Amino acid sequence: MTPAELKTIRESLGLPLQWVADQAKVKLRTAQYWEQGRTAVPQDVAKLIQGLDEQFWQLVADYLEQIKEIAEEEGALPEEIVLLRYRTDADLWEFHPDFRPIPAGAHAALLSRTRRALWEIGVPSIIEYMDPEDYRAWLDGREDDEAMRSNWALSKQD
Repeated sequence: MTPAELKTIRESLGLPLQWVADQAKVKLRTAQYWEQGRTAVPQDVAKLIQGLDEQFWQLVADYLEQIKEIAEEEGALPEEIVLLRYRTDADLWEFHPDFRPIPAGAHAALLSRTRRALWEIGVPSIIEYMDPEDYRAWLDGREDDEAMRSNWALSKQD
């Protein structure tokens, strides 16, 4: 992986350089040297970044496949989809523990990819902030799941 590839893919993933340094267990200065081309990008770092990039594209593809399956069952694509953005890492990890240690900024980059892919198949989308306090009040004791979060986000549009 070239230094430019590392920086470009990292930025497209919404990952701070400090996060990459932390994952590689090196100082920020070392990661800066990788992106500047002063030292070679380690294979494990290249593998991590490329793997996340592939994982994000696969998540988008899987989501689009779900939308298309629903459209086949219902006879039409959704009129609009609301995507949830998390303000903090803690909020993201509370509702999506499988994302840990991925930061909320990277999840936002994933939303951007998803939004673009939805647009390409003709499905408009909007991005709404997840407000955990408001959401819990809206849940009113009901069980939390992805469908409930979607319903809550849609209720915000009314």
